[in-house]
Amino acid sequence: MINPLGRNAQSGPASPPVSGDAAPPGDARQQRIQDLLAALDQATRANEELTQENDRLRQELERYRRYVYGRRSERCDDPGQGHLFAFGEDLEVAPEAEPEAPMPAAPRKSRPSRTLDFSRLPHVRIEHDVPEADKTCSCCGRSKARIGEDERRELEFIPARLEVRVHVLPKYACSHCHDGVKSPDGPERPLPGCIAGAGLLSQLLISKFIDHLTLYRFEGIAVRYGLHLPRATLCDWVRKAAELMGPLYDLQKQLVLQSPVIWTDDTPVKALGGEAPGSLTTRFWLYHGDEDHSYDVYDHTASRKRDGPATFLAGFVGYLQADAYAGYDGLYLGSPSAIHEVACWAHARRKFYDARSSSPGNAGLILEAIRRLYDVEDRVRGLSVEARQALRAQEAVPILERLRGDLDRLADQSLPKSALGQALTYARNQWKALCRYTEDGRLTIDNNVAERRLRDQAIGRKNWLFLGNVDAGPRAAVLSTIMAGAKRHRLEPWAYVKDVLMTLSVAPERVEDLLPDRWARNHPGHVLTHRLEESRERARRRDAKRADRRKRK
Repeated sequence: MINPLGRNAQSGPASPPVSGDAAPPGDARQQRIQDLLAALDQATRANEELTQENDRLRQELERYRRYVYGRRSERCDDPGQGHLFAFGEDLEVAPEAEPEAPMPAAPRKSRPSRTLDFSRLPHVRIEHDVPEADKTCSCCGRSKARIGEDERRELEFIPARLEVRVHVLPKYACSHCHDGVKSPDGPERPLPGCIAGAGLLSQLLISKFIDHLTLYRFEGIAVRYGLHLPRATLCDWVRKAAELMGPLYDLQKQLVLQSPVIWTDDTPVKALGGEAPGSLTTRFWLYHGDEDHSYDVYDHTASRKRDGPATFLAGFVGYLQADAYAGYDGLYLGSPSAIHEVACWAHARRKFYDARSSSPGNAGLILEAIRRLYDVEDRVRGLSVEARQALRAQEAVPILERLRGDLDRLADQSLPKSALGQALTYARNQWKALCRYTEDGRLTIDNNVAERRLRDQAIGRKNWLFLGNVDAGPRAAVLSTIMAGAKRHRLEPWAYVKDVLMTLSVAPERVEDLLPDRWARNHPGHVLTHRLEESRERARRRDAKRADRRKRK
């Protein structure tokens, strides 16, 4: 009989066991196999993690490439995307159809030529007559009759100029009685002891906080006008103007906090002179009130810590619509909380849009659902608060209910670290806040209004790059708030800012009359009504394009 080891079982007595702890050869082989399997499993997991990380980095690189080289619009142009929105059905993407023969290109519509509107500009008539000799007929010697005229328009620019206004204050005294000297007080100055008049200060503030010119550029402009204004002097004027306008800023902040809904967003800005060498990343925050509290108030903080919004919003009761920044979470805590969170569907949509390159079908499914939510918003625009809430409950809520089911099913099929997985996690974590806009007709589906208002700071940052020091941040917030009020109510900024400077210096108790909405009612001649008309026309064209896209889909 041959044993499994190939030895003769009858060859002699069994060998004694080997002394010590050495394992039998069979056990060592099994242990070796287990070690190799464990190493293979570990290598497989590491390979999967590296593959996921590679996919994530590839998607991130694609996003950056699209941001730098591609179009910024997030519009989806796939005409067949609407067929992906099959609630409750299989989420697998249908196979691509065979390419059809190309359709002939539609003839391009000729755009009507745009004519300039000169109706709001002064017209100066300059008549160019022929010489007197040409007014007499060379044949009969009679005077020629004027039978008409031709007109040629020319748009011209008259440069601004600096001038020195010398205010003469006569002195009167009696040479016999010696009862004192009488002299007029003269006009008030917006800033005591400052040589700059209200018009110059107004132009300086508008140049910096509306036109986003740096002070050294304004310094160069003044040199061309014939005067060197040192930059330190300009900085001092800006600082004093911000201090003067502080009461108007505080009043607008107080009124914004009375708004039942506040839209907010923030943006970073570098500031010099921090504790650490180099620059410090500070924050500008924007708080946008509703139409009954129509003010845009800026705040500045030295960091993005949660105590910034908590301090500004102390005492606020209502809805706060913002992004998913964790610093807001402390505001929503409480039983019940005074501040209700409203999330932004534009932020959620953007994450699914970025996931299209890796998951076009599944991301397209969610994007189509979000598109239908925005279609509902197009129809509620212009309705009353009650009508908006009713239409959303009828049309948007069913879409949201089916969309939540699709999000849950896709989450089970997607890798958590993939672009689609991260988008799904964001939407599911923010789901309650994303749906809250359907509970009140005063709310909006997204926070785009705050993002658009804050864009002015981003444009300015590209010009002035950083703040001179951290203390300049609150002053910039005050002046940006004043300029934002003029822009929101379409006021002629130079006239408004000039009146604010003079009124606050002479009669600070009239600060309520300087609120931009009240000032617009009291000074209708300085309201840029044509800007309102242009805005309405742009909105009309935008709605028409959206309606046309819906028909084609």
